[in-house]
Amino acid sequence: MRDANTRFLWALLCAGIWLVTTAAMAGDDDDDSSADPLGGMESLDLRVSPKMKMRMPVPSALMAEMDMGVTPGGAQDISVFRDQVASGSVPHPNTLTPEGLFSEHDLPIDDVICRQTICVSGQTTTANILVQPEVKYLAQLGFSSNLNAATWKRAPLNLVAVVDTSGSMGGEPLMTVRASLMQVAAQLGKDDRLSIVRYADGVQVVLQPTAGNHTAAIRKGIEQLYSSGSTYMEEGLKKGFEVAQQSAKSFAGSTRVMLFTDERPNVGATDAGSFMGMARANSRKGIGMTTIGVGVHFGAELATKISSVRGGNLFFFPSVDEMKKVFTEELDTMVTEMAYNMKLVVAPTRGMKIAGVYGVPGELLIWGKNGEIELEVETLFLSTKKGAIYVAFESDSRLGLPRNSATPGNDIGRVQVTYTGTDQKKYQSQVVFRLAKPSAISSGLSRGLLLVNQITSIRKAASLHHEKNDQAAAYRVIKNLASLFRYNTDEELSNEKELVFALENTLAKMSGHHGEPAHNHTNPVTGLPAN
Repeated sequence: MRDANTRFLWALLCAGIWLVTTAAMAGDDDDDSSADPLGGMESLDLRVSPKMKMRMPVPSALMAEMDMGVTPGGAQDISVFRDQVASGSVPHPNTLTPEGLFSEHDLPIDDVICRQTICVSGQTTTANILVQPEVKYLAQLGFSSNLNAATWKRAPLNLVAVVDTSGSMGGEPLMTVRASLMQVAAQLGKDDRLSIVRYADGVQVVLQPTAGNHTAAIRKGIEQLYSSGSTYMEEGLKKGFEVAQQSAKSFAGSTRVMLFTDERPNVGATDAGSFMGMARANSRKGIGMTTIGVGVHFGAELATKISSVRGGNLFFFPSVDEMKKVFTEELDTMVTEMAYNMKLVVAPTRGMKIAGVYGVPGELLIWGKNGEIELEVETLFLSTKKGAIYVAFESDSRLGLPRNSATPGNDIGRVQVTYTGTDQKKYQSQVVFRLAKPSAISSGLSRGLLLVNQITSIRKAASLHHEKNDQAAAYRVIKNLASLFRYNTDEELSNEKELVFALENTLAKMSGHHGEPAHNHTNPVTGLPAN
């Protein structure tokens, strides 16, 4: 998969080729005429020497690929679920969130060139959702930005790490936290600040606000993290936010609390509301919170509630290697908030009915009196990937209209969008869900068809397993899902194929179907085995 850095290096290579060719043909030409000889094409200014300024033509498609995206806050991965599937178990459906799954993937609506800090666009196609046969259409609401991965730089960061050092964090979890903080410290600069608060039975500030380039002092603070005692999370967060508020007064940049925990609170107030109250109150003061889950005991449900408040997001690190990958690629964006209180009102056109919304927690959805759905996304974060919410539609038989009456070019629904930017200004726009030909849908919607099938089928199977103890029915659901992934060649979804096949094998054993060919089925048309 090509990430933003790879695409930028490709642009630089093109620039070098262009430079050599131009120098050979024209010599040293310092003319910097205000007239644009590129005929209105997008261009990058590459300063290659004090005397030379080069303007290189960059195709619009490449510029769009280099543009960054926006994703809703909350859970930013499904690593807890993946970790449990890899161990041979069937996780509870609550550990699998659509917003977490979608955040792991780049879901662009192709050919959309964003000219604003945040752009919202839409596309629709016919759909077949395995466990929701009533669904006829799937629409994508896509989020993108005009910020460029090659030129964007985050604001100075005042980071307060709040670390759970209770007994349950001993061993690998705390080792992961220490390694995490060392990785974060390596990415901080002289204008950044880092503080560390540890909590167990009590609370201690082991590192006062320290400049990011003071590595010896930071290392000494990290070395003071050791495990013992109970989990006094409420007091730990309280002290962390106090340090954040005090240090923010003299800091020109963004301030953020980063909570590291295996999420097993057992001392003091342990209800989610008290944590959420602190998170909400501090967000209003400009202090957000990122929850980092570590260890096999991580309780994702409570952390997801904490992370879903304004200014909150959540990541899980099953290993040091995964931690290094996430922090290397996403530290700058995971601490960069883009917008708040995005309200979406999704209204189906006449003859249509909303059959599902995927990408935000269900408790955020409210039915309107005319069949519309209202929802509010507390925070949008900058991302190297383009985010998405998907909406399913079915025919409204109450109106007596023929089923599947829509044709390409027809509108399936409309979305009213309003949000508050970081500049405190109000923005609004409207997105039309217009039905596209299957051959013309974007890569984001194409991936969304599989991802929505994945999230709905796995949740269905997990519910059958945990609530009804019906392993045979759960296996049949996942076997059907596996058939969708079997011939998919999109490398972006290769980890999803691996996840689905692993779950299929687990349920095959549990249901007594072990020994049957799981993913070596033959193509019913060609007769060839799956590759």
